[in-house]
Amino acid sequence: MGKTVGIVARLDRSEALTLALDISNLFESNGFHVFFEPGLAELSGKPSYAKPLEEMFVDLIVTIGGDGTILRTCLHLPKPEPPILAIDMGARGFLTEVPPEKAIEAIDQYLRGIYYIEDCSKIACFVGNERLPDALNEVFITSRHLAKILHVRVWKDGVEVVDCRADGIIIASQVGSTAYSFSSGGPIIDPGVSALVLTPVCPVNLIRPIIFPPNSSVTVEVLKPRVAKVVIDGDYQRDLGNGEAKVTARISEHKSRFIRFKPDFYRRLRYRLLFPREEEL
Repeated sequence: MGKTVGIVARLDRSEALTLALDISNLFESNGFHVFFEPGLAELSGKPSYAKPLEEMFVDLIVTIGGDGTILRTCLHLPKPEPPILAIDMGARGFLTEVPPEKAIEAIDQYLRGIYYIEDCSKIACFVGNERLPDALNEVFITSRHLAKILHVRVWKDGVEVVDCRADGIIIASQVGSTAYSFSSGGPIIDPGVSALVLTPVCPVNLIRPIIFPPNSSVTVEVLKPRVAKVVIDGDYQRDLGNGEAKVTARISEHKSRFIRFKPDFYRRLRYRLLFPREEEL
């Protein structure tokens, strides 16, 4: 087991900052070198701990927040990504592993080696020859003008699939199948299936989500309007224009990795996504 850990936390909740300090103390007492994301280091009064996410070549990342915190972290981590131990302090936290009251217990299990690592496929995205940051959840293509219909043509490995008019097009990973794609009517993909899911958002024509195999190259060609936008994991944005019309996605060679303590995908699915008001036993 390595001896370096990076900690990322949402900065708008005092309990997240307190927990980050408690966790850092636990790791340091076990001989770890601890780094904080710069914003967390400043608010915690630990400026010497500060290290940008892009420079966190560590053995473990601990996130304290929700899925948004995880997605933002994964966008910026160096490759190959260190495994993430995700502590839930968000609105739903589908990707997170443990509730905050069990955070110290979970870290103790990690220190004792009682865990396994779940590998999650990511999406490599290209505009022309330019590679954008890999997506853990989805690549979303939409018009840059509010309420403007997007007209696109979809290709798989150079073969035309379908024309579509919609508010936008989502290309989601297996992980992202439970996120924006799911909210837009897309299917839930079992963790054992690596695939790309193409989901239209509010389509005008009758088109349903399409599942592509993991070796596929999926290209979305924007026909109208002349300007559009690519949004990756709800955070990174890239405008399309000046003749740029094609966005290509495939399964990335990189993965995101999560520390897990028990195989509970369907438990998390039931109690955090499908039936969030029911108590999780």
